[in-house]
Amino acid sequence: MSQHRGAAPHTVEPARAALDDAAPLPVEVHRVLPEQWRAHRELRLDMLEADPDAFWADLAEVRSRTEAQWREEIAGPRIHLQARAGETVLGGIALLPEGYTPEHPIPEDRSNIVSLWVRPTARGRGISTLLLRSVAELALSIGRPELSLDVDDTNSSARAVYERLGFRATGQREPREGRDSAWIEYVLGAEELLRG
Repeated sequence: MSQHRGAAPHTVEPARAALDDAAPLPVEVHRVLPEQWRAHRELRLDMLEADPDAFWADLAEVRSRTEAQWREEIAGPRIHLQARAGETVLGGIALLPEGYTPEHPIPEDRSNIVSLWVRPTARGRGISTLLLRSVAELALSIGRPELSLDVDDTNSSARAVYERLGFRATGQREPREGRDSAWIEYVLGAEELLRG
């Protein structure tokens, strides 16, 4: 499997499985390729089933997608990365080098971080940080070094991760339709994230 271009391999050592006497596999971040659409689909469905309030996507719509639609999603404009231990996908993240919709343009030096999620069994191993640093390197490589992301204001664990890494809330809030919460925007320069 190929790693994402523009960065050296990133690895962390996962915790050893309770009954596994073999050495744990290192965790590496890879760019998702269209032929890996099944692994991408599985991760997306798992994240939406486990944490539906944390994402924009609608689970029913995502379940109904065809292979062609999954391949098209992987082809872009979002650039998808996965953290894997061997063939096991532990989590993922995506970089969107444009606004969420054509009606929401962003500055030419900015990119949006979307869809960060780590499987519950893999949490506490530094995988979120690994994925965020990998996406920061990717953002630098495509000339969009200013990172932004939106997080639900009730998601205190995600906010704590971002704030620990240096992300700052901008004060921008967008109420979520049908919910008593809002998306809040965080920003950080990619170089600052990599230095932290």
